[in-house]
Amino acid sequence: MEQQILQEEKKPNKLAFQVAVGFAIYTLAMVYVFKLLGLDTTGAEVSMATKVLTFLLSYGVFIMVIYFTQITHKKELGNYITYGRAFSTGFKVAAYAGLFIGILYAIYFKILDPSAVDRIAETAIEKAGDNEQQIKGVEVMKPYMWIFATFAAAVSYTIFGLVVSLITAAIIKKEPRF
Repeated sequence: MEQQILQEEKKPNKLAFQVAVGFAIYTLAMVYVFKLLGLDTTGAEVSMATKVLTFLLSYGVFIMVIYFTQITHKKELGNYITYGRAFSTGFKVAAYAGLFIGILYAIYFKILDPSAVDRIAETAIEKAGDNEQQIKGVEVMKPYMWIFATFAAAVSYTIFGLVVSLITAAIIKKEPRF
């Protein structure tokens, strides 16, 4: 009974919101850090080391952020949490993070660094090689690339977070014994 009252009083929304905002800002900061270091993560010739580093610093940290939020909420609930509650907490982080990353990417592409879209288009043209149809397609889609990049980032973080939340919720669940 006491655990049920705690679950009704302690909601994960505020914690998930705060953590997601922090992660979205971290993600935007990583874009600038990579830019300052001269690491082109969108280029046609990206090394495997750069791909691994990018994955670990984005999705690896995202996994830890979701897990941290679930563990923190579990502590708020007296070290007990159901699978559903743990999943819900993690997924809220993923959904909020996807939304905030999408918003920050839109600001990045439209205000902070509009030339980033040009670099993405140039990379796509390089990858197209001699295929005129692909090159023409890139040129037609260039004004809309920022929308696709923003949407892709938002959706990929949300879906990845959903999967991570399913797994980490199974790991941390601990229901009280009555």
